[in-house]
Amino acid sequence: MNKNCPNTIIGSGFLAKNFGKYEELFKKLNICVYAAGVSNSLCKDRKLLEKDKKRLYDFRDKINKSKILLYFGTCSSYDPSRNKNPYVKNKLEIENFIKKNFQKYLIIRLPEVVGKSINSNTLINFFFEKIKRNEIFNLWTKARRSVIDIDDVTKILINLLSNTKHENKTINIANPEKYSSIHIVKIIENLTAKKAKYNLVNKGEDNWTIDVSQIIDSIENCKIKFNRNYLKYTLEKYFI
Repeated sequence: MNKNCPNTIIGSGFLAKNFGKYEELFKKLNICVYAAGVSNSLCKDRKLLEKDKKRLYDFRDKINKSKILLYFGTCSSYDPSRNKNPYVKNKLEIENFIKKNFQKYLIIRLPEVVGKSINSNTLINFFFEKIKRNEIFNLWTKARRSVIDIDDVTKILINLLSNTKHENKTINIANPEKYSSIHIVKIIENLTAKKAKYNLVNKGEDNWTIDVSQIIDSIENCKIKFNRNYLKYTLEKYFI
């Protein structure tokens, strides 16, 4: 990338591909979508995480200063059982760097995002693969996850960008409902007609929340229903 990088979307993974069709809108709004970096939330490789940070740090000198940098953080930063893991800490350090070093930015924090992804390290993909292969895995009894369809992330983000002032903010785009790991596995069992094999582990944290007050209007505008069947329908959409 050269000085004043002309690219509107940086990255080639799951998020970058899903936002690609809105490239013209991002150009119109003078937004550079930074969707590059480590996607494995279990990553503990210090060198890889440092490389991830350095790539963003170097990008500061390549982006046109008039552009708004759109960066994707993680809602795991609110979960006391996960906010100290290397991946989450790395994300928070990058967020802090952005706030101090970019004139214009928008940080979007995401929860567990479901879609057509080959990333085997996402929780949902992990559960499906283990159940499909009839393999034993550990299941945290207290763990809770917000799960959202990538299509709904896209709808909410585009609605936000089209209708509100979005400069220099941190916004959570998430399903306000949190699901226990056991509940998620039970739904997968029902959808696949296969019994999961797991060991229950007394780990996780259920006493945490994600503030979605900034996206309430967008949820209504997009007619998204985060009801009791949302998780089932979302998993069925991509995995069955």
